[in-house]
Amino acid sequence: MRSILSAVRVRVVQAAVAALVVAFGACAAAPAAEPVDCAGGETRAAWIATVQNIDWPSAPGLPVAVQQDEYRRLLDDVARHRLNTVFVQVRPTADALWPSPYEPWSHWLTGEQGEDPGYDPLAFMVEEAHARGLQFHAWFNPFRVSRQADPAQLVPEHPARRHPDRVLT
Repeated sequence: MRSILSAVRVRVVQAAVAALVVAFGACAAAPAAEPVDCAGGETRAAWIATVQNIDWPSAPGLPVAVQQDEYRRLLDDVARHRLNTVFVQVRPTADALWPSPYEPWSHWLTGEQGEDPGYDPLAFMVEEAHARGLQFHAWFNPFRVSRQADPAQLVPEHPARRHPDRVLT
């Protein structure tokens, strides 16, 4: 019975916190009438997660044009809410969203780890952010190797396959 009550209390607190974030966030994030200004040292940022397609792209294996349109819409929302910075996860699971000589292409892009998406997503993301006057920060996850337990499912050039002695499970 105690564990049920504890779970209910946690849910109530989570709901209350979420309501406050929405209420105060909606008041503080007025749509932008003019371009975003990054000068002045103030950082108002959004995080864009790529692991498990949390924020972008919405699904693995989307056509390049769809991926790019989704990203542009995210940035337009960031600018409209007068934020001036994006932190984008570019190394979600010891794989890369840029042409890396050390890590394979991320399967969150193409659905297939190691498969070239046909463009340089990192260069594209930086260019689009800067076109809107936004600062771009690349967010690396240095610890997560994979979201699966079987290293044999990783491509042969994956760091965990090349250096299994460096991986802790």
